[in-house]
Formats: sequence, C-alpha cells, structure tokens
Amino acid sequence: MASFHTVSLKRRFAALLYEFLLIGAVSMVAALLAGIIAMLLNPVSLVLSSFVATVILIATWWFYCKANWYKQGQSLPMRVWKIGLVNTAGHRPALNQLRLRFVWGCIFIVFVPMLAYAALRHLSGIPPKPAFGAALIWWILPWGFALLNPDRQFLYDYLAGTRLIDLRSDNLK
Repeated sequence: MASFHTVSLKRRFAALLYEFLLIGAVSMVAALLAGIIAMLLNPVSLVLSSFVATVILIATWWFYCKANWYKQGQSLPMRVWKIGLVNTAGHRPALNQLRLRFVWGCIFIVFVPMLAYAALRHLSGIPPKPAFGAALIWWILPWGFALLNPDRQFLYDYLAGTRLIDLRSDNLK
C-alpha cells in the first residue's frame, strides 16, 4: 500500500466550506419534507412533530455522507480538492467508522454549539449576540483541535479513527 501525506489544513478548510454549501442544499430539501410532515403531525403532538422533523434532517445528512464516503471514499468537495478518507491503517473506513465520524461530527458541529447557545441564552439570560459568540467557540473546537494534534486531524476524525489524506499524485511516496 502506498503511503500518503496528511492534506494541508488550508485545503481541508476550502473543501469544508464547499461541503457546507452542499450540506445546506441537502438540508433545505430535507427541511421542506420535514416541514410538511411536521405540519401534519402538529395537531397530534408538537413534541412528536419536532422529533420527526429532527430525525428527517439528521437521516438526510447521514444518507448524504454515507452515499459519498462509503461508496466513493470522498464527497464532491473532497474529490475537487483531491482529499481521501481512510482509516488509520490507510484503507477505506468500515461503515462503523463512518458512522462514528458522522456522529462525532454532528455532536461537535451541530449539537454542542446549539446546546451551548441554548444554555447561555435561556438558562443564564445572556443576550443573543454574546451567547452566539460563546457558542461559536464550541463550533470551532473540532477544527481547532487540528492545530494541537501532531497529525493535524480534526477532532471527529481523531475520535473515529479516520484520516483525511492528500491524493495528489505528486504527494505519493
């Protein structure tokens, strides 16, 4: 097996910005479906309609990630920037590792910042702008971890046992 270099943070962040655009588009389609279903379930239960809408959104994100990572080992932005997703042994990650990567990504990129904002805003009574600023610190955490990690891996990759590698032919050893 060939050995690969870890891809630079600059290229990973560029791919990440592109990924956010695609996830945003996927989320809008999912939100449309979730909104229709939530409207139908609202007369039954507000809690149930909120839960179902959340499940639809997260399931759509997982379907998008699994469709790209599992079959191709890359999402469209990763292909554009020639970034590959492998496990620590350098092979395509197993489905369990991809699930872990997705769950850790959701926890650190979505849930922790949302919970931090809600706690600061509603429990502490902090105004919206400072609460958003404090929650933003939690949102930056998984990527800031790469500055401290010797392999420059994001926190969710580190916890899932995956790596983002450089697939440019000039970087093959």
